[in-house]
Amino acid sequence: MHNCYCTCCNGVEPVSLNKVLKAVCKKLQTSFASDVLAKSCTTDAEAVRPGDIFFALPEQDDELDEVVGLAIHHGCSAVVANRFVDGANSVPFFIIPNVLEGFAQLCHAFCDYPARSLKMIAITGTSGKTSTSYLIAGVLAEAGYQVGLIGSLGIFDGHFLNQTNNADLTPDQLATWLNIMVMNGCTHVIIEASSKSIAQSYLAGINFDAICVTNIRRDHIDFHGTVEQYRRTKLGIFKYARKKALAICNVDDKITGAILPLIDQPLLSIGIRNSAEVNSTLVERFPNEQTFIVTAGTTAVPFCTKIIGDEHIYNCMMATALGIGFDIDMKVVARGIERVESVPARMERIECGQSFNVFIDSARTNDSITAALRTTKEITTGKLICVFAVAEYHDPSKRMQLGKSLGVAANSIILTSAENQIDSNSINAICEIKKGCNNPNEVQIIPNRAEAIAWALSEAKSGDTVLIFGRGETNYSQNDDFDLNKKTEQQKIQSFCDRYFTRQWLYENQTCMVN
Repeated sequence: MHNCYCTCCNGVEPVSLNKVLKAVCKKLQTSFASDVLAKSCTTDAEAVRPGDIFFALPEQDDELDEVVGLAIHHGCSAVVANRFVDGANSVPFFIIPNVLEGFAQLCHAFCDYPARSLKMIAITGTSGKTSTSYLIAGVLAEAGYQVGLIGSLGIFDGHFLNQTNNADLTPDQLATWLNIMVMNGCTHVIIEASSKSIAQSYLAGINFDAICVTNIRRDHIDFHGTVEQYRRTKLGIFKYARKKALAICNVDDKITGAILPLIDQPLLSIGIRNSAEVNSTLVERFPNEQTFIVTAGTTAVPFCTKIIGDEHIYNCMMATALGIGFDIDMKVVARGIERVESVPARMERIECGQSFNVFIDSARTNDSITAALRTTKEITTGKLICVFAVAEYHDPSKRMQLGKSLGVAANSIILTSAENQIDSNSINAICEIKKGCNNPNEVQIIPNRAEAIAWALSEAKSGDTVLIFGRGETNYSQNDDFDLNKKTEQQKIQSFCDRYFTRQWLYENQTCMVN
């Protein structure tokens, strides 16, 4: 449930509820002829305070009579719902089809619509959102702008990076953070827009100046029901675009390329295999860097990045196209991209003086996993050792194919758990993935995640690569005690981080540094 309060200390005047709701629904149905002035609102009937506007969300529909009655009992000043409730005549009642959108608009109105004072950039797609957001932030910062960032690795408010457990901020949270960013002097804000935030109208109240679509693949079927619905939801981001907002799309992605005719916005395309406004050609790739040429029209600029892989080149082109659309010189764009030397758990190279390569990657989909395997295979002169964490988000229908991809690329495969322990569901998933490998007998199952990573690192020799798929982005203080022997089982699960454990192991086991 969500709450949004307007207090006297922030100097915001009461807001016309009628005006806000009419912007959402032109044919507004109401039981009250006069205007209602709103000072605060909530979607939680039990948390209603006297004077609150109560928004009854669709998931409350089965018990709408009860929750509305409770909200009125607690003193709400008006009710907004998607249908009328008998006996709710004691307060003004408003009917709109999308209740959460109305709630979102009112939250932003309380903050005087902060997004209107900012250049708003949305990044959506199945993969690449976080890396692309970091790269775009680098470009904008290099161009002299103050940037805010809302994504899966936290919220940068212009001054500080704030940790968050959920990247899908609710409308009240979004309005609050955007207001803080305005007060902190931000000029541009980048938001990672997930399919969930689009489907649930979390972005209502925001109009974007640019929308980047990295790719549209298969993901979150448990939430959306079907692949088609997931893809349709992703396209819903464009209802939040300003009239002349810039759209940036990857024409090498089959689904994204197919929907280009449906996008009624100024468009810049990117591609490596197909002709596009922004193209790229790889020059050379090493374990610790890659060089490629980005071409836009008659301008060609070399880029040298510490992060490697074709997926990263696509992300760099996306950031380049954004820079071009915002009239930033290509050389400034290149400097901005090159200043981003790593993104947590996005083909993140771990360098502790060892004689072999170690990468941590949080790829979730089969396409992203295959791309990471292909990249590391290309730069490996010895063996590719892969530690793969089996998690509930791996598509059950693609587990055999996932096993095949692992078997083709890796010389040694260690299957483990994403949660540092294996339950019955994990066992079934592991068995299916193992069955898909070329030679299942060479696949090891090590349930304890720390032991799995330690085994892989101990086996690696000079020229080898250890690729760890999993939880490298887990956030906790670097000063936290990550000695697993000193933690309870639950603490191990909650605080275990691939990055910190791997670094600790490499520094403590100096024998692995010997060629």
